[in-house]
Amino acid sequence: MSGTSDLEIYQRFATIADEFDKLASQGVSLIGGTALQTACRTLRGMAAAIYEHSLSQPEHDSLPQ
Repeated sequence: MSGTSDLEIYQRFATIADEFDKLASQGVSLIGGTALQTACRTLRGMAAAIYEHSLSQPEHDSLPQ
């Protein structure tokens, strides 16, 4: 990857999920709304995984001993 940090990826996923939430609340079709909600949950899950496995650990704990 070209130097993108875990924090940047986490922030981008969270931002996109927020945008999908807004779109879904604007009264899109049932199918479109379901697709947006599903994508939103997926992105939030991916962001949570990044946080849990990378960002929640102090930097010195995540380095090999």
